[in-house]
Amino acid sequence: MKVISFIEQPSVVRRILEHLDLWEKPRPPPQPPELVCEPDADYVSWQDDVSEMAIG
Repeated sequence: MKVISFIEQPSVVRRILEHLDLWEKPRPPPQPPELVCEPDADYVSWQDDVSEMAIG
């Protein structure tokens, strides 16, 4: 068996594959997973109401 030519035009390749029912329509990329940010259990919020005397 010899290769006598190549089909180089994408539109022709698509038409042939569609005719043979082998063409799959492009799918959009999957959505990235939702990022969930939960505070750490040891997290303590900043206390800005501490007086200067308590610091030190």
